[in-house]
Amino acid sequence: MSIFPVFNNEAIEEVKTETSGTKEILFDFKTKRVVIKDGKVVMASKVEAVIQWIELLIRTEVDKYNVYKETEFGLTNLYALRGHSIYETPFFIMELERELKEKIESKSEISLVKDISTEHNFNKLIITLTVELVSGETLTSEVSV
Repeated sequence: MSIFPVFNNEAIEEVKTETSGTKEILFDFKTKRVVIKDGKVVMASKVEAVIQWIELLIRTEVDKYNVYKETEFGLTNLYALRGHSIYETPFFIMELERELKEKIESKSEISLVKDISTEHNFNKLIITLTVELVSGETLTSEVSV
């Protein structure tokens, strides 16, 4: 007789496979707050996590924050050319679309970027993306910068 409990290894393996993966907290970029419902933090679904990741990618400048140093996470051209009237030129739009497509398709959950469109208003740039996930779902995301 042992003082240590005996575990069923098959049951432990089942629990490990069920809980594998990451959980992400749902963040509302409009209010700039973590979403809380009934006093508890709301976890993002897989689709919400991808949409949230895309918005974070667009809103982040490469190497600006120490947490993203040397990871190439974020966009370079969008922020390097800010303040210039180049936002409406075909060169800028093509370069922005190329960089977005390249970085978004590098995420393992995303299989294809179907469509990228940009709209330039007086003081904001609206980027609309249609993305196909590996699971076969298609989602549309709109980010205002």
